[in-house]
Amino acid sequence: MNGKCEMRSAKCEVGNSKNGLSRRQFLGTVGLGVGVLGLGFGGSGTASASVGANERIRLGLIGCGGMGNRHLDSLVRNRECEVVAVCDVYAPRYEKAVREVAEKTGKTPDGYQDYRYILDRDDVDAVFCATPDHWHALITIHGCQAWKDVYVEKPVSTTVVEGRAMVNAARRYGAVVQVGTQQRSLQLFQDAVGIVQSGKLGEVTAAGAWVGVNGGTGHERHGPVPEGLDWDLWLGPAPRTPYSNERFRGFRAFHEYANGELTNWGVHLLDIVHWAIGEDRPLNVQAVGGNYRRLPGSDDYETIEALFEFKGCTVTWEQRHHNFYAGKGYGMKFYGTTGRLFIDRASFVVEPASLGISEQHETGDPWIDVVNHHRNFFEAIRTRSLPNADIEQAHRSTTTCLLAGIALDCRRKLDWDGDAERFVGDDQASRYLYRPYRAPWHL
Repeated sequence: MNGKCEMRSAKCEVGNSKNGLSRRQFLGTVGLGVGVLGLGFGGSGTASASVGANERIRLGLIGCGGMGNRHLDSLVRNRECEVVAVCDVYAPRYEKAVREVAEKTGKTPDGYQDYRYILDRDDVDAVFCATPDHWHALITIHGCQAWKDVYVEKPVSTTVVEGRAMVNAARRYGAVVQVGTQQRSLQLFQDAVGIVQSGKLGEVTAAGAWVGVNGGTGHERHGPVPEGLDWDLWLGPAPRTPYSNERFRGFRAFHEYANGELTNWGVHLLDIVHWAIGEDRPLNVQAVGGNYRRLPGSDDYETIEALFEFKGCTVTWEQRHHNFYAGKGYGMKFYGTTGRLFIDRASFVVEPASLGISEQHETGDPWIDVVNHHRNFFEAIRTRSLPNADIEQAHRSTTTCLLAGIALDCRRKLDWDGDAERFVGDDQASRYLYRPYRAPWHL
């Protein structure tokens, strides 16, 4: 690809009623299946980018709670873009987003409960997907098929097969797909990775990442669906289950939708480890963990320890109480033959002091700084180049986290073929690489 995304032409046939398919037909077609597992790279019908150098990029936001709100707060202040549509399966959320955009920009976007209406619009250039994790894959693939560029939150998928399908769709349709691993666009992390790769720490033979424990939801209580919530659409490809506030508000605790902090924080942190050590395909993985305090209400183990072997380097993932290194309650660590580096979003520290590298601090928002990441996404849209957090990179980082979860389930060391994306000689473990969708949704 040589750092370039394939150029794209006019709108996709399935999303354009002028090409003989109505909105209703499109909504029925694109919602039922995407058929991308066998897609190759390339594809036909690609041409130049549709957004001019001085044009505002027209956006649709899918998912208006949590991280969606954080994106919206930045996007309404950004003169490079215009939010023309918002969507959330919970109507009060998208209604609030409509009011916010109108108040801050003077222009009122359209609001929807079903994301497929946004994809059917010819005046939307790109979509932001900030939904619960189990929706990331389908919305991204559908967005690519509808000839939209996509910004999708991490983790990119809940299974390895989903992630590969996302990469295939991006390449076939020539879409720019930026993932919300915004640390790649922060100067602090770019400088830290530069130090690791420069050899100033010597040869790095061990690295790792750490956070605190997984939280719980308490006992699940089923009840009536809140007014304005399309619960069936919220579930989407996940198994049908009665509504509970614990699932709706705390989806990360349930494996039908997410994998706790292992994929929530793990993708962020292990993504930087991959970048710094120059390897993104572990050779093997093993993991242990448990709910040793026997707290109710979560599919996740409270405490987790995982060990990966990469070419020339071991990597650890640690979730435990009072988990601190260099005074940091989360972060990444790199151990070289002459020094070590510890980093979180506030600063990085290099030891020993004799190396002469002083602590460096992040000058912007140390928590969730999305401004530079948005800017990089928009630049990639205009130039048709790969963004800082391209879908292939994020798929690899998500895969590493998912492998640790599979090792927890299997309770044994697993050898991994990173090129074939299958476990070596272990068909039982490979069954965890994909799970079927609830009809009528499917890949």
